Amino acid sequence: MGRFSKLETGKTEAEKAAEPRAGLPVEQLVEAETYDYSYYVEEADKQYFTGRYDKALRLYSRALQVDNSQVYPWVGQVLSLLAMDQVKEADLWVTRAIELFPEDATLLSLRALVYAHRGMMNRAIGASDYALSRGGTPYGWVARGEILLRAKNKNAPFCFDKALEIAGPTNWKIAMQIGLVYFRRRMYSSALNYFRRACAVNMGNFHLWFYLGRCYDRLSFKNEAIEAFNRALEINPDCREAERALSAAKSSNIVTRLFRRLFFSAK
Repeated sequence: MGRFSKLETGKTEAEKAAEPRAGLPVEQLVEAETYDYSYYVEEADKQYFTGRYDKALRLYSRALQVDNSQVYPWVGQVLSLLAMDQVKEADLWVTRAIELFPEDATLLSLRALVYAHRGMMNRAIGASDYALSRGGTPYGWVARGEILLRAKNKNAPFCFDKALEIAGPTNWKIAMQIGLVYFRRRMYSSALNYFRRACAVNMGNFHLWFYLGRCYDRLSFKNEAIEAFNRALEINPDCREAERALSAAKSSNIVTRLFRRLFFSAK
């Protein structure tokens, strides 16, 4: 990444996470020198879309070390940092990216999204308007939708529909990204809709099933939540989050049934 690989102010925690480290497990794939750009991007996406944002950050960085002429790894880095709520670091990285690609519509949209995460809503909307004037991309429209959600603007769903229209019906990653946006805003019914759309295309992603279960659980569909958590654990038996959520959902389900029995037997 040349001079853009380190921030002049010194290494933050996010920068340390973005650097390759010796002795990491093989599956993190950050030290091998024989892999090409596409391989690192694919592995980074696998980590990102299973919620391992710190690992994704390192792999997107490796992709840039192989080929720093590509925009997508910069997008992945900024999204990973925002997912980890490291807004200051996301701001720094998107600024560096735009120095390299000053007219890229997706990066400009992500800068607008960073403004929104910093609470600068008027600036965010203005920056988003400018970004869309440079071209509409799936991640750009998702960013616009999230900004409008934060601004309590009713046009947010239109932006998400536009993102899916551009991405195509089989792009489960964009559908999942929209679901994550809604979930983080505690809009579980809307999140569920997009997670289900993503899962219809990619049924083998345990993280999708985990979030389906969380949505069902928040919406008090306990049996559906249990089924989704079980499915997540079938795909990835090591998912401790799904294991804990399943246990909690089962306990809640039993309590709910007992309460209903006592309530109706008393009548």
